[in-house]
Amino acid sequence: MLRCLIIFTIAVLVSSCVKPPHLEMDAAEYMVTRARDKQALEYAPSEYQAADTALSDARRAMENADYVSARESLDFALIHARRAVEIAEEGQAKRAAEEAERAKEQVKARKEALLKTKKEESSPKKQAPATSPTPTPKSQQKAAPATSYSVSEGETLWTISAQSQVYGDGLLWPLLYQANRDQIKDPRQIFPGQILNIRRDMTGKDLEDARQRARESDIFPITDTVSPKQ
Repeated sequence: MLRCLIIFTIAVLVSSCVKPPHLEMDAAEYMVTRARDKQALEYAPSEYQAADTALSDARRAMENADYVSARESLDFALIHARRAVEIAEEGQAKRAAEEAERAKEQVKARKEALLKTKKEESSPKKQAPATSPTPTPKSQQKAAPATSYSVSEGETLWTISAQSQVYGDGLLWPLLYQANRDQIKDPRQIFPGQILNIRRDMTGKDLEDARQRARESDIFPITDTVSPKQ
């Protein structure tokens, strides 16, 4: 009787292990989707790719009725997807704090500029003798920096950033990407007719940080034909 009970218990455990892990699949798919929505591909690419690959392996194992392998892959996918979400949330919080600090610095700079203007207006000025203004030749007149840009066929963020009326430096393309994240999901994909905003409030540190990100990125490889301005 005891032997029968043991055999029955083992059979129940074995049968429970070979059941399709539907609940585990739902949990892993939810967490991988959440990681993607949190932009984990940007903030935690290795963790996200590991989770996404494991999820694909689990789906193939499910199709082949290999439920033991499917469970192992789903556990792996869930662990890495959760880690990807954590890293992405930390990265987003850090970026938000940096943007808030930049906004604070910009407000301070505007206040200082306004105060300086008021002081200059209140100071007595010597009236200079009237002279006839000398017209500036058209060849020496400079157009005001553009604050927006309409994308044309075949253009990229690099070629747009390199234009003189934009930044005159292709390495500054990350500034265009950051200023237009609401309409650009992938820096490699922009479309004719898009109106891009052009930031004009950068500090020297902002410019150098953007160039460094461009050098480290493989989105637009730097070639010998490109001579970025410093």
